[in-house]
Amino acid sequence: MAQNEMIQLLPVFKDYLWGGTKIRDIFRKDTGSLDRIAESWEFSSHAEGQSVIATGEYAGKTLSDYFAAVGWNKTGGFGRENRNLPCMVKFIDACENLSIQVHPSDTYARRHERDNGKNEMWYIMDAEENAFIYVGFNKETNRKEVLRRIGDNTIEEILNKVPVRKGDSFFIPAGTIHAIGAGCFICEIQQTSNVTYRLYDYGRLDRNGQPRSLQIKKGLDVLDYHRLHIMQDEQSGLYHIGTASSKMLARTNWFTVTKYDVDGDLQISVMRSPYSLYKAFVVVDGEGEVETPGGSQHIRAGYTWLLKQQAPLRISGHCSVLIVNL
Repeated sequence: MAQNEMIQLLPVFKDYLWGGTKIRDIFRKDTGSLDRIAESWEFSSHAEGQSVIATGEYAGKTLSDYFAAVGWNKTGGFGRENRNLPCMVKFIDACENLSIQVHPSDTYARRHERDNGKNEMWYIMDAEENAFIYVGFNKETNRKEVLRRIGDNTIEEILNKVPVRKGDSFFIPAGTIHAIGAGCFICEIQQTSNVTYRLYDYGRLDRNGQPRSLQIKKGLDVLDYHRLHIMQDEQSGLYHIGTASSKMLARTNWFTVTKYDVDGDLQISVMRSPYSLYKAFVVVDGEGEVETPGGSQHIRAGYTWLLKQQAPLRISGHCSVLIVNL
């Protein structure tokens, strides 16, 4: 396959204390000597963890190295101006609950952190029995009440607790209080950012026996205190194409995500962007083959490719794919 059509990426692994072993055991990734893998940064040009080209002319180069060579102007206005990609793709394995947290907007993050804000979406690749997420408040509240409830360990009482199952997806705007619960196995598509404000961490201790740091003041500064109504419409945006279906999961200023479920054979003309020649191709379930004008590529769950938009693509097999437009 021509190097510039479909380029496999190698991730960066993060061993945060709440992580598990699914990224290694289910996706059969080589995670080295890590005993837990919380996150796999599959598609990232962030300074704190960059994906690497797996094969071909640029093998061993980071995504930043690659785009420095081929031209950041080919990734759209954000890339041209910032020498960075507008979004990242991660796999997240929550063996324990993540902290209750919030992310800032671009304006706040650039002023206080010299980083981008963080709007994100979660696609649930799998979920254990009784798995859930927290997203938004279940009532109108204010800074004073949230601060009190953090102090008296009752913050969970005013959060929306949402049961999750495989195939669900959620968009989490900046400013929304949230947490991933234990037993969730998630593909996260987010702005390129690593800014998180922890508000509450269940009294958990780090590897050195110390409480993990909280960023309560900054978190309270950026929180949306309004009640958030959670609505799920499973059929919205679902299109059937022969033995396959597609669904738009998210459309934002930083990324657009479309899911394709393939059971047999599917030819698609990947949505062309007027801004970027590139997109991420993420396999979240199953396996199969992708055929482009340059040849064929075996694909399987847990792996990610940089795709240059030289559609059409033909996908065959039994698999679910997320295509992320920059």
